[in-house]
Amino acid sequence: MFKELKIFSALLCVSFSALITGHAQKISMEVEIDSILANKVSVVAPVLTLDAMYQLIKNTSPQVLFEKDTVRRALENSFQERATLLPQISLAASQTRQQFGRGFAGDDFESPPFNSFGTRVEGTQTLFDAEKYARYRIAELEHAISKMDYEVAIQDILEQAVQIYITQIRDLNRKRIVEGNIERSQRLLKLAQDQLSAGAGIKIDVTRAKARALEDDRDLLIAETNVETSILRLKALLDLDLDSELKLDESIIAMLKAPPSIEDYKINGSALIGSRPELAGQKKRLEQALLARKAASWQRLPSVELFGDWGYDSDEAFSSDYNEAWLVGVRASVPVFDGFRIESEKREAAAVARQASYQMRVLHKRIESEFRTALFDMNSRYKQMGLARKEIDLGLDEVEQAELRYREGLADNRELIDAQQRLADAERSHLNSAYLYGVSRLAYARAIGSVETVLD
Repeated sequence: MFKELKIFSALLCVSFSALITGHAQKISMEVEIDSILANKVSVVAPVLTLDAMYQLIKNTSPQVLFEKDTVRRALENSFQERATLLPQISLAASQTRQQFGRGFAGDDFESPPFNSFGTRVEGTQTLFDAEKYARYRIAELEHAISKMDYEVAIQDILEQAVQIYITQIRDLNRKRIVEGNIERSQRLLKLAQDQLSAGAGIKIDVTRAKARALEDDRDLLIAETNVETSILRLKALLDLDLDSELKLDESIIAMLKAPPSIEDYKINGSALIGSRPELAGQKKRLEQALLARKAASWQRLPSVELFGDWGYDSDEAFSSDYNEAWLVGVRASVPVFDGFRIESEKREAAAVARQASYQMRVLHKRIESEFRTALFDMNSRYKQMGLARKEIDLGLDEVEQAELRYREGLADNRELIDAQQRLADAERSHLNSAYLYGVSRLAYARAIGSVETVLD
């Protein structure tokens, strides 16, 4: 009875210890998750430049860090596949107690129970196995593919960040344009009221000026909302605290250079798009598919393995009475019939290789099309910026003349209101042209696989 009580107490202690350990692990996991969620990124510099944003994204962006760990996993997987080609050595020990019921010939055999203890150093070495080698090479190519995918992910995230960055600058300037419109509308309203007080104007001029001012107030609310929306999007993408203050370098609009000419593409275009990580990654995928097609046929080849062990046998552990024991051998295996599995895998691998070649052709055409489209769009947007600048000059002149005519009583304020509206449209058009030119330069930089050169 005492023996059973001890066994029950031991089992109870083990169960209680396992329960405590499990609860402690759960608490530890919850603390780790909370610490991950509480981790915050901050910007030290007073103004976040594009170069600083690039570095911030590469160092702290969860998406970039996720892709970096994907590369690490692919590397470790290649190491695991390589390990199957290297010697496998292990240490084994066993203690048994048994009794035979019958002899080796099946007749009755009485023998007392006996103990047996053995220790072994066991090892195997693959001498030839084409399938294992193929898996290792495929894993190496997968690692190379993951590195290219990492570069693609960085370029995609940088492209998103730069576009939101430019959008925020556009929204800030659009807000300033609306504030300028409000100032003009207030001057118009005061002028209409002065004209009415002097008997040189009519009441409807004042009404029209007030209506114009209300439209500008509404546009200001929309502009302020757009400013807040774009900055929140940028903070979220950069993994920043949404309540933190963030200022951008607005001088980049003036730093945008003239686009390269179409003739430059004819000389350097192929070399530029050839550096895209998407193309390099797809080439590796095609190479991987071709290797997998070959590996499907290699399954017909024999595999040869060397194995052996060495150790000691005795009745019980740590006994001084022991004898040396060892074993060495060679094992070979050749598939004879597999239910036509290998033939099916060969056809499947050939189909995958053809798909990879098709994807390569489609990707190359898509990248070349993106490059040419960005180049043409960039040249067109740059010319539109010059036209919009002229529209602003004409708008300023028209506002000045319309205001003069209204002051002298040669016309009511409808001409001035229309002139102010056309000037506001011209300013928005110029801002939009500059924004779209920046976006087209970004598309061009992404087309050549280098978003960081958007200002070059």
